[in-house]
Amino acid sequence: MGGHPNPDGAPGSAPRPRYRDLPDGRAAGVFGAGDVLGTLNLQTPDAVVAAARLVRSGRVFALNAPVDWPDPPLYSRLPVEHTVFRTAMGNLDDHLDHFYPQASSQWDGFRHIRDPEFGYYNGQDEALGVDHWARRGIAGRGVLLDVGRALAGTGRDLAWNVRTEITAADLERARAAAGVDRRPGDVLLVRTGWTAGYEAATTAERTEYRSGGESPGLEPSREMAEYLWDWGVGAVASDNVGVEALPAPATSLHHLTLSRLGLPLGELWWLEALAEDCLRDGRYEHLLVSAPLHVRGGIGSPANAVAIK
Repeated sequence: MGGHPNPDGAPGSAPRPRYRDLPDGRAAGVFGAGDVLGTLNLQTPDAVVAAARLVRSGRVFALNAPVDWPDPPLYSRLPVEHTVFRTAMGNLDDHLDHFYPQASSQWDGFRHIRDPEFGYYNGQDEALGVDHWARRGIAGRGVLLDVGRALAGTGRDLAWNVRTEITAADLERARAAAGVDRRPGDVLLVRTGWTAGYEAATTAERTEYRSGGESPGLEPSREMAEYLWDWGVGAVASDNVGVEALPAPATSLHHLTLSRLGLPLGELWWLEALAEDCLRDGRYEHLLVSAPLHVRGGIGSPANAVAIK
């Protein structure tokens, strides 16, 4: 394919359209008829190089919870069983049983949610396995928006088990407080405080929550989808259960972003240590790298993500 990569669209393409110009809020064809990467296309080589220049202190933050967390596992999943055994050669090996790639800190792949009206991203299905992300890798500028702290400063505390919608205006307020600009390809990390709340909960509260409960999160609206798309966000990851506020409506933010825009969503990310560091030094941007699990046709993947400042 000839031409130079367009930082605001697919290689050789016209500039990426605004959300209001997308028919039915769908990005079908924007990055090419056979595209399987969606907004990850916005993580161009130039964007990755710029993100690498953000590394100054060398501090590294793993953004992954243990594979057996939350405990007990959510949505009737079975607990992960870790077995260590000695091989015939005498060395140790191990294996995991009941390992769900989307049970802990994870990415939702494009096949995770099917839009009831328009199907999967870019009109495809089997071709949308998370293995495409794995072969490419995810790398770019990470931007932490500490919405939990920003809203607490206005008297709006986010309880981990109460449904509260975070609006596009709330995200913009947190962005302004963080002092970061908008760049195509950014991985937006949204801290609600859900992880800290869950960790502080009693065993009884966690057990009651495992079959599904309320959660603060992004407002499931076209206004939110517009804000994310027009920013040029490459992916969104949060510390809560579903990125969006739960329970979700019939047309959820997953439908509006994952299915229609091809915008990857990450859930249950481990953001507390990174958020504390950002609060200390006032720097809310970093290099973010994620290596999804290379499972052919995979529906989702552990995050395998690190932030480097």
